[in-house]
Amino acid sequence: MASNRSRSAARSIHPLRALKSQLPHVGQAGSRSAQLHEDRPSGSSFPYQGSSWPVGTAHQLRLRIAMILGTVGSLMIAVGGWGAGAWPVVENLGWKIGMVVFLNRMLHSSTVLVFFGIAMLVIAWILLARFCVETSKRAAELIPLRVLWRTFGLWVLPLIFTAPLFTQDIYSYLAQGSISARGWDPYSAGPVDLLGAQDPLARSVPLMWSHSPSPYGPIAMGYSAVISWITQDQILWAVLLHRTVAVLGLALASWALVRLAKRCRVAPQTAMWLGILNPLAILHLVGGIHNEALMLGLMLAGLELVLRGVDELPRPALSRWILILAGLSVITCAGLIKVTAFLALGFAGVAIALWLGASIIDLLKAAVLSALVAVSVSVLLSLLTGVGFGWVLSQGGAAEIVSWMSVSTVTGLASALLGMLLGLGDHQAVALSVFRALGIVVGLAWVTRMLWATFKGRIHPTGGLGVAMFCLVIFFPVVHPWYLLWAIFPLAAWANRDFFIWLVSGYSVAFSFFILPKGLSLPPGTVFYIYAMFVGIFAAVALLAWIISRANPELTAALKTGQSWEGTQLRALKRRKSNAVR
Repeated sequence: MASNRSRSAARSIHPLRALKSQLPHVGQAGSRSAQLHEDRPSGSSFPYQGSSWPVGTAHQLRLRIAMILGTVGSLMIAVGGWGAGAWPVVENLGWKIGMVVFLNRMLHSSTVLVFFGIAMLVIAWILLARFCVETSKRAAELIPLRVLWRTFGLWVLPLIFTAPLFTQDIYSYLAQGSISARGWDPYSAGPVDLLGAQDPLARSVPLMWSHSPSPYGPIAMGYSAVISWITQDQILWAVLLHRTVAVLGLALASWALVRLAKRCRVAPQTAMWLGILNPLAILHLVGGIHNEALMLGLMLAGLELVLRGVDELPRPALSRWILILAGLSVITCAGLIKVTAFLALGFAGVAIALWLGASIIDLLKAAVLSALVAVSVSVLLSLLTGVGFGWVLSQGGAAEIVSWMSVSTVTGLASALLGMLLGLGDHQAVALSVFRALGIVVGLAWVTRMLWATFKGRIHPTGGLGVAMFCLVIFFPVVHPWYLLWAIFPLAAWANRDFFIWLVSGYSVAFSFFILPKGLSLPPGTVFYIYAMFVGIFAAVALLAWIISRANPELTAALKTGQSWEGTQLRALKRRKSNAVR
């Protein structure tokens, strides 16, 4: 009888095993994601030190060309932005400047000038890779970090003094800041509802956001209110201060990236090149003045503080706990700009759990600690800024946008189209709701998987955060080109595989040209004409540059990509030996 029962149980389990065998085998949590990183000597054996760097004359020329090209490109973007940028609808002081008025009358030419400047910035960034990016087959002549800081300053400075680019979101920030500065609730209604349809700030808010409550947290509302009070709602001065905050946010992100990269045994030059020097970051976080710049800076800085508190260096216990609590508080501040940054609390908590002892009880203790800090800081700042707690329930307004970069949105649209082709009627709204909900579930499931992989030690907390953020972003209902920077920044400090670097580089280059400087849709014929003008002019200039470089051997040597100093010297030595034999 016992043997019969066992055979019966085996038969009942058999269908489950058969079903499991048909499902995709995903392996252990983090097993594939961990392959984005490999341990390499990150510049410790770099032979060029001090004032002798760089050794080769060609490399000196290449670096000079990269810095000048990027700076000139940024100047062209800034000048073109005066005519093609997103100026305010009313109270535009730019109309008092003759050059701005002139460029505004030539929208096509101004837009082409911006795209040409972007092309120069992108080329400069690619030329700079020779001094920042180490691959499995080639060591880089890593330049001092101070040179990259100077490069960042040169490339960013011109963009501070131009119109908002590629988006009009800044005018929502200004209106919501004014609402908060007046002591009103920015989460109760939209800018037009609270300020009135004739208010200068409300009139510049894009129509789709004019009646939408603020989706941003107390930190974003707090500094926007301070800027509103300082500038007395003078639009151009407020834009300048918001852009300054964005630059400071990127500077903070750079500080954290350098230190996180060293923890992950990645060249910090690579992290800076892929992060803050990325054209996508410069164009959209500085040019577009998105508050993600400060969010990323606070998120990464907080993670670095937590990791510093739990690292293996000798520190007093009190110092460790101060660093841990400060790091959790700074990450919470990032989440109080955009709630997606709260994701970093999970990976910071896992790092604390591993430091405490790596048991499930330690994980629960770390989770409780992270939650207590997050709740305490959130309550305190919500009360101090005076905006209250409406931000908790005001998320999701952006879901009204149909984003072609969102996996869940595209799947929902495809499902609705298939239903229409089959004669089932138009169910687009329902399909989008269902697939977007499924996308969020899948994204959160993958975040949980990365948290577990980090807890098991298969992936570094920095890498786990980057991979989790990537999965969450691509399954978001709405994805903009700069949203991938949420993942690229932490991954820049950890993921050093060649294919990852080239993939991110290709994405950054392609999507740098994806959005028009005006931040608005134009007629298809106009858009085609602008891109055709740009391609034609760029091709002609590139041909001329190629002819000039061919006539100048030094310039040719400087522009060759992938030519290491060691390889150049070795080939020169072989040529000398060959000539001596002859």
